Amino acid sequence: MQGAGMILFILLFGIISGGIWIGLNRGDEEYNRKIYSLKSVLFFSAGFYFAVSAIKLYLGEGENTLLESLWDVEGRTYLHYGIVFALISFIMLFLMKRLFASSGYHVVHIFDSVYIIMIVIDLLMFGRIDNRNYCIMYAFCMMAGGIVLLCRRKNMFGWGLLRAIEYIDQREFRHRFLEALPFVSAWVVMTGIYFPNELFLHNLEEFSGDYFSFFLIMLVGSVIEVVSLITMFLLFLPKQIYKAMYLFFAGLSCAGYLQSMFLNGTLNAMNGEEQVWSWQRLLVNACIWIMILLAAVIGGYRKNVARKIFQFLCVYISLIQAVTLGWLLITSDVKNQNENAAITNKGSLELAQENNVLVFVLDNFDSSWFEEIYEDDSSILEPLADFTYYRNGTSQFAHTNYGIPCMLTGVEWNPSDRNYARYAYENSDALERIMERGTDVRIFTDLGLMPEELCQKMDNYSDAVVRRYKIIETYTTMLRTSMYKIAPFLGKSFYEYYTSDIENITYNRDIWSIDNDLAFYHDIAENGLSISQEEESAFRFYHMRGPHAPFYLTEDLKYESTGRMATRTSQGKGSLKIVYEYMEQMKEHGTYEDATIIITADHGQSNIYDPSTSPIKPEKTSRTLFLVKKSGEHHENMQISEAPVSQAELIPTILEALNMEYASYGRTFDEIAVNERRVRKYIDVYSDYTIEYVINGHAADLDSWSVESAVYE
Repeated sequence: MQGAGMILFILLFGIISGGIWIGLNRGDEEYNRKIYSLKSVLFFSAGFYFAVSAIKLYLGEGENTLLESLWDVEGRTYLHYGIVFALISFIMLFLMKRLFASSGYHVVHIFDSVYIIMIVIDLLMFGRIDNRNYCIMYAFCMMAGGIVLLCRRKNMFGWGLLRAIEYIDQREFRHRFLEALPFVSAWVVMTGIYFPNELFLHNLEEFSGDYFSFFLIMLVGSVIEVVSLITMFLLFLPKQIYKAMYLFFAGLSCAGYLQSMFLNGTLNAMNGEEQVWSWQRLLVNACIWIMILLAAVIGGYRKNVARKIFQFLCVYISLIQAVTLGWLLITSDVKNQNENAAITNKGSLELAQENNVLVFVLDNFDSSWFEEIYEDDSSILEPLADFTYYRNGTSQFAHTNYGIPCMLTGVEWNPSDRNYARYAYENSDALERIMERGTDVRIFTDLGLMPEELCQKMDNYSDAVVRRYKIIETYTTMLRTSMYKIAPFLGKSFYEYYTSDIENITYNRDIWSIDNDLAFYHDIAENGLSISQEEESAFRFYHMRGPHAPFYLTEDLKYESTGRMATRTSQGKGSLKIVYEYMEQMKEHGTYEDATIIITADHGQSNIYDPSTSPIKPEKTSRTLFLVKKSGEHHENMQISEAPVSQAELIPTILEALNMEYASYGRTFDEIAVNERRVRKYIDVYSDYTIEYVINGHAADLDSWSVESAVYE
């Protein structure tokens, strides 16, 4: 919202400067004053936008968009930029009047035409316009204006061509609008309606909002996009360019449809991981796109029959996708089972009077990263003085979807059952036993990582949560998912997205989020911990983001929206500091000393194999963070143990801390001897492969790692 405020501020100065320019040139040219007023506002607003982007580029934020650069804008910022805008406005008006004289009318027209074309191309190619690209684009548009001045001054042949350019008369708008409608609509229907709804209906478990609201957002947004695009082209583009532009969209629609239906092949799972194609495939794919675009723009521009063919194809694409979507709606149960179900924040800051067992899961926190952090800044270890760091620890799984079920059940991998999560919960009664003994159990993780029957036994589960869509974020996120599917291979990397992007299009402050640790921190800092007078013991399991990519959390606990200024190290430090704040408040309440606290991760580094080798072998290690403080444990400094531990010791340690029988689940962390020879397994199960690793020796030694089996589907 802060960035949006600056955009409105820029527009305000654009309106004022545009109005002054119109007043200064009254009677200079015969033109439609209303339309030229809009063009003048765009001309000056673009200049003010450039000024801010140039400043941000100078400050090292070239890769950010302007909105991303202004994520922490303050009130005084408007005053500072207001002074800059006033000065720029005076300079622009002075130079325009003195240098361009009567050709200023054409300068504004040419600049706006080139500007709109560049904006559309940049957005289609990259999905965004960062400060660096904007500055380059603006300079190019100003060069176009300079060419107008040069032609005018030298009375060159080009001046006659420029004066001959015709713009669409206001009386033609309705006819011209309908002329472009089928071409532009095909593109918008595909990216704004069909593919987003197809993704929703085929992945109901990934979406947490109601379908009707989602459909309405995409439908209304698409209508607005179609009207806005065509109106923008009508207002700012010459007749000759207008026709070429909507034919360009026809080419995009046909090429995108072909890409999604036949050229993509198998795409990566919906988690934003990079996919790599051979250079031969990239080249062929690019050639197909170029030929289709040239056929649409050049063929459709020169031959009426070619334009009719592409018009037919666009109408066909829109109709076939509308029919297909209708069939999907008829055959799908659009009632989302997750729509009103959620794991909430209820009780996240409430502890028992004594005997509290806390597990903080900092997702993806590898021990090597932890060591990098404390070697660079030893002060990060001070709050961990009472902990033992097990630097020879491993997880059983490489990814969260199996890592969390493993941690909550203590069940080993069963290679004969592909649905490990279901198998694990069916073959473990650890959590039920903890609940039955009267311990208050609250697990804070993602709803999809636990079975519904278990969730319903916790007080922080609710099936009556109302999620609201973030309207603009919903539409733009779904456009990105569509573009990833239909873009040529060369452009797909600009539209990669994470599963968390889909989850974040809805919001409810009462829902626990594994993607935003800052919300948990603010809750701790603002509301503080409390002690229940009713509960004698409590088990809390906090699944946090930790140093998992993408990175949004800074070291000083601020949310950095771009994901580029924050780093793995800053986010790792930030997540630890949140746990430290929690522990500090425990000390104030007198519950720290007798509490068992485990700071760990569901897995360390993922994708550790080297796909270029045959047979494959690991190219790096994966060590899961294990920091353990048992009840009553106290040291002067953090202890480091080389014991070969694993996640198998988590459930026994929790049960022991609650004074329960644990031998049937294995041994506790401190029961694993430092010099014990122990073979551990690490399982990497992904969409199209299963790799079983064996660790025979110290987990930090790559030579201890070997591949036992690898199965590809």
